[in-house]
Amino acid sequence: MKTGALIIASGDYGERQQDNEGIPVFLPMYPLDGTTVIKGEIAKLRKAKISPILVLTGCHSETLQLHLSHNNVVIIEDEDYQRHSFFDALVLGLRHAKEQMDRVLVLPVEYPAFADKTLEQLLVCEHSAVPVYEEQPGWPRSIVMDADLDEPQNAEDCWIQPNVEHLFTDDPGITYSLLEENGVDHISQYLKDRWNATTLHFRNKLVISREEDFFGPGVYDLLKYIDETGSIQAAAAKMNMSYSKGWKIINRAEKELGFRFLNRCNGGKNGGSSTITPEGRVFMERYHAMVEDMRRMTQNFFDVYFGEFQ
Repeated sequence: MKTGALIIASGDYGERQQDNEGIPVFLPMYPLDGTTVIKGEIAKLRKAKISPILVLTGCHSETLQLHLSHNNVVIIEDEDYQRHSFFDALVLGLRHAKEQMDRVLVLPVEYPAFADKTLEQLLVCEHSAVPVYEEQPGWPRSIVMDADLDEPQNAEDCWIQPNVEHLFTDDPGITYSLLEENGVDHISQYLKDRWNATTLHFRNKLVISREEDFFGPGVYDLLKYIDETGSIQAAAAKMNMSYSKGWKIINRAEKELGFRFLNRCNGGKNGGSSTITPEGRVFMERYHAMVEDMRRMTQNFFDVYFGEFQ
């Protein structure tokens, strides 16, 4: 049975997703798990040897096609995407899929957190199938393209036929959508946790010392949160740290380095506030840059020495 995939990425997803500099990013091209949302999905489908991969575009179609120009996918453009519902997009995609494959895995682009093992389970199902996690259906879903398959009258028609299998799985990622409230943060953390649990990896930490350690990840994170909130108290609370301990570790770092990290403004009608000094910001930026360089260099060495154990 020839199995392909249909990624539905034709919607107008708005511009609620922003990159690290606050610039709006089109959802399929949002950075996620070391790549972009849609490229990550394509990579997982390819790993499962699913081909061809059809991508239904609409909003920002030219930009998305350029983004995928070297990914060997079949682009289907929905020129009427602004009027089309998800069901309309699905029907359009199925018309093209029926000509090229016996079975299609349908994936709305906003569901990127499915596991490799879910694809493997879907591929051994003989009939159309819906993955289910704790009684909640998820994505991707498979449709067997029978010769006598009629066009569905609504989106659920494809998966309520008598021979549709319900594939019960322990993969919660099938239910996570980027369009949910805090969906990007939720999925990013979920993928990170899953990677940590299943992949051999290393940890390194940069600690700066004289006679004693005085600057490391904890101090850096505290200062970063102070920069975000303008408040030592709020930053300490975010790290489950006492207010007094927050002051103590900042004072120690300032004493060792001979300059202030914070401009303090005490009291007043709205309470005190703190901002990062120019010297403090330069030091933080250099610390972060060195941490990233260490991570990249150490990853290269790790791959050389331990790659065969992955």
